[in-house]
Amino acid sequence: MRDKLGARGNDLPARLKQARRQMPFKVQPEAAVMADALEKRAHPKLMKQVDLPRLQTAERRLLDHLKAIDTSDRRKGAILGALAGLSFNLFVLTGLITGILLWRGLL
Repeated sequence: MRDKLGARGNDLPARLKQARRQMPFKVQPEAAVMADALEKRAHPKLMKQVDLPRLQTAERRLLDHLKAIDTSDRRKGAILGALAGLSFNLFVLTGLITGILLWRGLL
């Protein structure tokens, strides 16, 4: 999760809290099941409440989602998004300067 989503933290619940917005809605409950199981792991009586087949399904779905993430494509998308925003701002600034020069009669 640290490599694919850039989530920092010492344990899985902390990483899930950071990466929650980057995960699709179908994967978020699976991540919550895993975080809940990790919290219950420290207590022997609470560990009996964990549904192991559900936990295995949640782990498989979360890992499948993480394997499907292409980090280079995400990086390219972030760079292209920043460049698109910058070019739009330059376009608006050029239009604004042209408009002011036309209004003042200098062009």
